[in-house]
Amino acid sequence: MTNIIFFGSSEHSVIILKKLLEIKDFNVLAVFTKPDKATGRAQEITKNPVSSFANQNNLKLIQIEEFTQEVKSEIRDLKSDIALCVAFGPPYFDQEMIAIPKFKIVNIHPSPLPKYRGATPGPWQIINGETKSAVTFFQIDALPDHGPIIAQIPFEISSQETATSFYQKAFNIASDNLENVLKSYISNPTNLTTQNDTQKTYFPKFNKDNAKIDWNWDEIKINRFIHALNPWPIAWTFVNNQQGQKLKMKMFSRTLVQIEGKKITPWSEISKYYTINKS
Repeated sequence: MTNIIFFGSSEHSVIILKKLLEIKDFNVLAVFTKPDKATGRAQEITKNPVSSFANQNNLKLIQIEEFTQEVKSEIRDLKSDIALCVAFGPPYFDQEMIAIPKFKIVNIHPSPLPKYRGATPGPWQIINGETKSAVTFFQIDALPDHGPIIAQIPFEISSQETATSFYQKAFNIASDNLENVLKSYISNPTNLTTQNDTQKTYFPKFNKDNAKIDWNWDEIKINRFIHALNPWPIAWTFVNNQQGQKLKMKMFSRTLVQIEGKKITPWSEISKYYTINKS
């Protein structure tokens, strides 16, 4: 029996954790995720997807903000063979943490590393017009997305890919290959490929400010940008109404938009009342 601990905090993590529970000869000792946080105007506590799943499946759940010495001691006490990390984010693993499991910590990253390191590999691959990607299983080291590669499974990026469809595709492929990759790695943990740092690329995280459309781009890149930022943070631009007011407009697609303070509406229904401000 292989004893494993899991680190994750998103809906993508759940895809892998669910599959992990189905693998024969693997025993999930504990699930580590972020604390549930208050959201919205009412500041109601909302469980993250991983904590919800762990509770529903009676898994030992440990929610942490950082790797304190107490947390590290608790992880040592679990006596795990291996750890798996999927979309966990900060806090990051230091060398002391990495060395605790016998076979260290495996991460799953939805890009052909060393290309597209960082927190938002999906949207940037779409924006840059990539047609091929890969899911990379790698052994974590002390640098972000830097450790040696265990396996890469390629997949295609369609011309209509959104961030949602990209990540769904990537992590479903990772799920389908999870058992074979982990068991192969454990049977031969030194069969690794060092990343070629001369090929590395990194792109910044998105926020609401840098989601603004640049109308100087060609139409194809603008379309890719809109697709890539769906469902978050949603591409946007300024429009002017008939009274000359400048308003913000989210673009879920080239045909579906939302003027600030209004409902989501087909652009064709309101285009005669608003003019896109391309400056």
